[in-house]
Order: sequence, then C-alpha cells, then structure tokens
Amino acid sequence: MSPASRSEVGKPITVPLELSHCVRPCANCPWRTDSPAGEFPAERYETLRATAGSPGREAGLGAPIFACHKSEPGRDRACAGWLAVAGVDHLGIRLAVALGRLPTTVLQPGADWPELFSSYDEMAERNT
Repeated sequence: MSPASRSEVGKPITVPLELSHCVRPCANCPWRTDSPAGEFPAERYETLRATAGSPGREAGLGAPIFACHKSEPGRDRACAGWLAVAGVDHLGIRLAVALGRLPTTVLQPGADWPELFSSYDEMAERNT
C-alpha cells in the first residue's frame, strides 16, 4: 500500500494561491543601498547565497527563498528587494510567476522604491 491512505486517494491537493511576499522593501532591508550596513552577521550572507543565481546559473527549484527578516517564525515572506533584484534568477520564483502564485511585477522595483543593489554579491559585500 502506498503512503497515502485510501481516503486520500483522488483527493485534490490544495496549494496556496499566492506565495507570501513583501510588496516593498522595509526601511532596513539589506537590499536597499541606503540601509545601515552590518546589521546582520557576515555568516548569514554566506548561507543566503544559495538563494541567488545568475543568468545561466539560476538557483534551482529546491533553492531556499530570501525571506524578509521581519517575517514571523514559520510564516516566511519573500523579501521584496530580493525578488526585484534576484528573483528572475531563481527557478522556483519563475515557476511561481508562471503558475500565477506571484505577480510579474515583483520581479522589478516599484516606481517609488528606494535604490537597490544590483546583485546579491554587491549587496552582500556592502553588508559584511
């Protein structure tokens, strides 16, 4: 017998309609060029490097997301700054956009947003 019980066979799987995400960078978002440097330990940026790919070397489907540091425990929301700068190079984010779980607008900074770093490396270097 498979891991699914008989009562679960044929039962529809529910997937959240929208991937939880921030709609704009917060005041101390590490992706903002005007945010205070050194707010988080350098080791954290090395760990989070797995969230950022580059053209032709995208972060894979199983790669973690860069969650907003203001997310509640167990309720991670994707960081708006990360989505706008690095989201297009993350296959999981591109799939979420393709499936309608994220609007395409998250992949670009909003018109009234503060200036953001242009890459993960630039952001991490300035913040460590």
